[in-house]
Amino acid sequence: MTKRAFVTGGTGFIGFNLVKQLVGRDWDVTALHRSTSDLSKLKQLPVALVEGSITDLPSLQKAVPKDIDVVFHLAGDTNMWSQKNKRQTEVNVTGTKNMVQASAGKNVGTFIHTSSVSAWGKVKGTISEETPQQGNNSWVNYERTKWLSEREALQARDHDIKVVIMNPAMVVGPHDANNWGRLFFALRDDDLPGVTRGNMSVAHVEEVVNAHISAVEQGSNGERYILGGQNCTFAEFVSIIADVSDLSAKPKIIPAPILKLVAYLQAGISYFTGNEPDLTPELAKLMTRNVVYSSDKAKRELGYRIPPVKKSVQDCYNWLIQEKLL
Repeated sequence: MTKRAFVTGGTGFIGFNLVKQLVGRDWDVTALHRSTSDLSKLKQLPVALVEGSITDLPSLQKAVPKDIDVVFHLAGDTNMWSQKNKRQTEVNVTGTKNMVQASAGKNVGTFIHTSSVSAWGKVKGTISEETPQQGNNSWVNYERTKWLSEREALQARDHDIKVVIMNPAMVVGPHDANNWGRLFFALRDDDLPGVTRGNMSVAHVEEVVNAHISAVEQGSNGERYILGGQNCTFAEFVSIIADVSDLSAKPKIIPAPILKLVAYLQAGISYFTGNEPDLTPELAKLMTRNVVYSSDKAKRELGYRIPPVKKSVQDCYNWLIQEKLL
């Protein structure tokens, strides 16, 4: 029997990769989109498109069909600028609450909620699912809203819906021109003055998507799954991008205190200009953090795999070349 999925965030990086995988596995997919969304890629796939917004509950109640096997809720706001915090809270927290309410009474089988490792907030050392989350105490709104959105998603269990939470780390791969993919352009244009030695955990988007689909059958109700990757420093990651792009020039290492100082200066200027800075204090904090994420639970229960960083970077680069974006 053909499985039916409802996907939010299908025009985004991870969301489009998920829709593409679901279609390839013969799922019947309905994708939510806003009136302003670029649908050029989704229209190339055999999916049903419905207009609505996760911040507009009546539109969701109309858009979510009955008897859906799985709701994949990937839509979210990854903003790292404090002046956009109100909108981010509305999207990440209220939007998730609305999705749960719209799914209630529709005979939805499973609710897969895409969160982030950022929900753990400021935690040191190696982080696993058993590590107490501290995102609720974070001054970074993205971390706090990811923590809050997980609590909203878990409310779906009160409506007899299975809930599984996915916590990806730094996701890289095809169909990314606006997230980590922007570093390819920054290096090409010599627009990246320096990098830090903060840690990264690089996950391949296709493996992240595979884990989402595996979670439908293999994931445990009410559980979280960290989808981390190969650990490297931010400087090493940028060096790999430079190597794959065949660029000899590589940015200098900037000490963490200096990077944070520059971020606060730029944030101060943006307060008066209203223009979003290239570097915010929130982003500087994440770029200088030194943590390690354990994906052992996802490997064991979902069959999650971690390819080398270079493969994730190479696959992103190949797609950018294919799309003539580089």
